[in-house]
Amino acid sequence: MKTETFLLKTFFVAAVLTCMLTMGAMVTTDPAHAAATLIASAH
Repeated sequence: MKTETFLLKTFFVAAVLTCMLTMGAMVTTDPAHAAATLIASAH
């Protein structure tokens, strides 16, 4: 396998994992709690 192909596949896997983690965090987070935390951290 060429180095370029390996790097591209690695970056793709990393991007997919990041998206999955972000979506999972969005789905499992309680919206009211998240809003309260953001508001508290903003002040």
